[in-house]
Amino acid sequence: MDFKSALLVLLVYFIRPQDWIAALNGVGIVTPIMLVAFATMIQRSRSLGIKLDFLRTPHDWGMLAYYAYVVYTSSDPSATFKDAFSLFAFYFVTVQALSSVTRLHIYLKTWMWAVFTLAAFGVLSIIGWDITGARAMTESMQGRLALGTWMHNNPNALGHTLITAIPLAYFLYFWKKSIGRKILAAGIVMVCFSAVYQTESKGAVVAGFVSIVLSYSFGKSKFVQILLLSAALAGGGAAISLMPRMETMGSMRSDEGIQGRLLAWDQAKIAVQNHFTGEGWKTFHAIIKWQKIWMPKATHSSYVKLGADLGYPGMFLYVGILWLGVRTLLRAKPMDDELRRCQQCLFTLIISYIISNWMIDRAYHTEFFLFMAAIGAYHRLALLNKELNENLEEPQEIPAWQLPPMTSWLADQRTQSTSAQNMIFKYSLTKPSVVDAVIALCGTYLIFYIWDYILINL
Repeated sequence: MDFKSALLVLLVYFIRPQDWIAALNGVGIVTPIMLVAFATMIQRSRSLGIKLDFLRTPHDWGMLAYYAYVVYTSSDPSATFKDAFSLFAFYFVTVQALSSVTRLHIYLKTWMWAVFTLAAFGVLSIIGWDITGARAMTESMQGRLALGTWMHNNPNALGHTLITAIPLAYFLYFWKKSIGRKILAAGIVMVCFSAVYQTESKGAVVAGFVSIVLSYSFGKSKFVQILLLSAALAGGGAAISLMPRMETMGSMRSDEGIQGRLLAWDQAKIAVQNHFTGEGWKTFHAIIKWQKIWMPKATHSSYVKLGADLGYPGMFLYVGILWLGVRTLLRAKPMDDELRRCQQCLFTLIISYIISNWMIDRAYHTEFFLFMAAIGAYHRLALLNKELNENLEEPQEIPAWQLPPMTSWLADQRTQSTSAQNMIFKYSLTKPSVVDAVIALCGTYLIFYIWDYILINL
């Protein structure tokens, strides 16, 4: 039940029926589902005799430090503790629920189908079947596709979400699959690409192109990676230029939307310079003067919003968590195709998120905590596999029914191959290291450097 609840949270987060079904308007759906997931997680651990370990991986420690910092630097710690609790609870409950490779695989498939559903809603709204009230949103955006939900009522936000389904469909249903599955994958890609095209989101196209190239080249030999990246650099610009509104890329400074964002970015930079630890969780709001009228302006960047809210230390923790996720996937050595498939999908999600963070503001969205939980679960698989290889000299002496589901699965895998073939990590760490801290510090410096560079040169 904890796993089913985690899947339901994922579906409700993306599809958001409470936004377009009248009977559900104003009803809080996600929190009760997560409470059910938490309760069933506790019950399941007791029935199986499994001790819940909430600080098992470096990602767990990073999330705990991030939560503590958010509360500590707030002007109202009590209110912030309650406000942020649900987001961090999503992480800790989901990472426990994804307790096997099968569950992780199903979770990623559910993620893809949830995003595909959004694409289908968008395409259907164009041909007259308006499920979410998307037509009104699209018309208000000068014909650019949007949906009638809180999270995707903006074409850019919708485009950045939809583009991730394309590589996910490839890895889940095309790569090393039957011809029938490949046809299904082609259909999914066509629907999602059509919807992305209709959003006319320049940022989504650029972010999607980069993430698709990097995801496809991930895990390949160095020679193949160089060929792929060279081809992408050579032909990518021409391909991207064929997409809608790309003719304005050369005159971005004159774009009113870009000008407004730069003014908001400048205010955010002043805020972080004046407050080393930021103004506080969800506190910064840019107010710009446009055509003699003062108006609120969103930063349209997770990094900028988070930098102004949480300052340099908060950015360090945020970048550190992202790096821990990337490091897990880079160090993994999958033992079979299913683990490899999960690794590729998780790499797609985190890379897409890192790139899109420059163009949309999702610093405090549930999505970050959900895909980091999936990566944390993948890391736990590696740790359990390592323990089995070190401690189970004769795994057949331990009946499968006495092992937790994930341990049983890994034990079965171990009996089918040698210990060396079974290792999926070069090395496994349970806490962040000094090297991780140094890399996070360098990443933080790079983000602020790019931020300054854009303000000065764009």
